Amino acid sequence: MALLIAVSINITGQVDDYNSLPSGLSHSKYSDSSDTLITETKAEKNYWLPAAEVIGLNITIWSYSKFITQKDFANIGFNSISNNFKTGFVWDTDQYLTNQFLHPFHGSNYYNIARSNGLEFWEAAPYSFGGSLMWEYFMENEPPSYNDIVNTPVSGIILGEISYRVSNLIIDESSSGFERVIREFTSTLINPMLGLNRMLNGNMWHLGSSSINPDYTIDLTLGSHSVFINNEINNSSSYIHLGFELEYGKQIEVSKHNSPFDFFTVRSDFNVNSEDYIVGIFASGVLWDDKIKLFKASENIIGIYKEIDFLINDVYKLSATSVTGQLINTVSLSDNLSMINFLGTSVILMGGTNSQYATEVGKNYNLGPGASAKAGVKLLLKNIGSVFLNYKRYWIHTLNGAESEEFVGLLNTGISFNLCKNTDLELNALLYERFGIYKYFPDTQNSNSAVRIFISHTI
Repeated sequence: MALLIAVSINITGQVDDYNSLPSGLSHSKYSDSSDTLITETKAEKNYWLPAAEVIGLNITIWSYSKFITQKDFANIGFNSISNNFKTGFVWDTDQYLTNQFLHPFHGSNYYNIARSNGLEFWEAAPYSFGGSLMWEYFMENEPPSYNDIVNTPVSGIILGEISYRVSNLIIDESSSGFERVIREFTSTLINPMLGLNRMLNGNMWHLGSSSINPDYTIDLTLGSHSVFINNEINNSSSYIHLGFELEYGKQIEVSKHNSPFDFFTVRSDFNVNSEDYIVGIFASGVLWDDKIKLFKASENIIGIYKEIDFLINDVYKLSATSVTGQLINTVSLSDNLSMINFLGTSVILMGGTNSQYATEVGKNYNLGPGASAKAGVKLLLKNIGSVFLNYKRYWIHTLNGAESEEFVGLLNTGISFNLCKNTDLELNALLYERFGIYKYFPDTQNSNSAVRIFISHTI
């Protein structure tokens, strides 16, 4: 617990693809009186305690930074607070990883303080904003930041709700002994604020009934990943590929989506070699959805989703926190063949991408709002495999960095073969392309391609 809080202390101070509708693992049960899933052991609802805990977390982080690590930003007083209010919001110069990922992680802790005190999604969200505002104005001598007040709470809510639900999948209050210790420890690693509050209210060692979880699938992948810089065969790097994907709930069962993130997906890709790494994290959770009638022989879902995309490596970086409208169309072509199509557009609340010219303004990436659009199709042949093609294109209008319009495209196509039950062999081809239209610098254009082959196993 102390280690996880220390991580937050250090970070605070300064191709989304739709491969298939989830099949699920049948873990779900329902109460007799309704079809509402019981998915967690909830604490009694409390509005004041999480406010005190958010303040306490900020004071703890500030104290550590002030007295232990002696960071300059922690030298605060009435003058620094007054100056922060007078100056107002500016753009900070923190590193890409700090701004685009670690700040959202910290925002998830604010959110989960409230969530673990019995509050629902929309009730918990203001605590993430409140904690971020308190830190920006009161807890450091640097002016509040535009990008932090978006990334910390907005992206933090996405990561927070996902980690809250995943941790509740692990907790089983009917377990005891070593199994119970492992479950509580693992849950706390994923969601330290839930673990802290479970310890404080005694639920961590309370013997109760088993939680009843929704359908979910977990896919684990292992294989190789080869990147061709500037699409040149003789300029390539090879990586070990590790992947994890969780689909929580069933997207097609919209009648069971009574709360935000009753259906969500999160995918993590890790590609490493001795000299480099490529990390991708893509998460999407439903805020609202419903079925609509478009074609006689198909099922159609329209929905609004909260999404976060994050890519980082030595060559290119991309991040986007967005709200997405999406249409999913499923057609049964025969008894053994079906087709899934999707089309979506997004408003990017805050996006970032690396830029060689941004160093002129004190950083190596551009920040700003924008938009994106995505489309894809997948053919599924029963007991044989599937073929898919997805494309997503981002536009980011630079507000901080080298003035520009940034356009990034991610293409992913592939084929999979069923080797045996729950295990597939997959071959993917990927393309990353970027165009930068600059006001004061020459325009840029570059692209990289990749091929990866891996084994995918569903548990």
